[in-house]
Amino acid sequence: MIYNKKSIIAFIFLCFLTNCSNITKKEDYCFTEKTTVVKSNTSTKSKENKEPVTTENENLDNGNEEDSRNSGESDDYSELDQFIEPEIDYTKADPLEKINKLLYGLHRGIDLLFVRPIALTYSKVLPSPIKTGLANFVTNLTALLRMLCWLLQGNIEEAGKTAGKFVTNTILGIGGIINVSSRFGLMEKRTGFGEIFKKWGVAPGPYIIVPGIGPATMRTAFGLLFDSFIDPVFLLTLNKSLPYNENHRLTWYDTAAQITALLINRAEIDPIYEDIENNSVNRYSKLRNMVLQQSINK
Repeated sequence: MIYNKKSIIAFIFLCFLTNCSNITKKEDYCFTEKTTVVKSNTSTKSKENKEPVTTENENLDNGNEEDSRNSGESDDYSELDQFIEPEIDYTKADPLEKINKLLYGLHRGIDLLFVRPIALTYSKVLPSPIKTGLANFVTNLTALLRMLCWLLQGNIEEAGKTAGKFVTNTILGIGGIINVSSRFGLMEKRTGFGEIFKKWGVAPGPYIIVPGIGPATMRTAFGLLFDSFIDPVFLLTLNKSLPYNENHRLTWYDTAAQITALLINRAEIDPIYEDIENNSVNRYSKLRNMVLQQSINK
């Protein structure tokens, strides 16, 4: 299989934008902060030469409180303690921190100077129905890849749902522009080779920032590369013998559709990046922690 220079350049640019897929809007990010519980010990003073008169029940209650104090615990502390989790140290998963910080600076600079402005402008200019249609079209294009991934994971049910959705949207949804299958209850989950490697027991590996891919674990980064090269639609576009594919014309159409959808996705998750830029003392660490807390990277 021979790749011409134009295809390689388009693919590299497409890979750069896929860093948006590493942090999605649907993920719930839970940051564990240091929690300190202050226990205050109160002492009781009795009046001189006077002994308080207590009932038998009060004596019993006082005895329980004294036992609690003697054991060093309080009722409030016991209730809060069950919600306290140890702080997770993500530095152990980042042995290449010095190199990653340099690459993060490069990656962040390109994103702020080029990708983000283009994505936000594109999102504001393009009408919502067109954005939705393009996103549906690209999702439908990658259905065959997802079906393959489900089969490799041994999940026949999800593979069948994906196949049914692809056929329904392609025929009734004008090539996938309209998500007709959702109206019939054909819902599916996202997956890729990153999930396959995790299912097969491959370790996440170190945290890395790859220019063109973005922040990820080694396992997720290789998964994204496999997603790009083994996508059946992408492989078909490289075949010059297909109709209307002179000079890899279909490759450019497919690449343009992918970039369009990824720009829309970058605009949607912009509040997350903006929060990192404006509210983080250490942007690198916060981004790393967010990525490593995603289920795909654990």
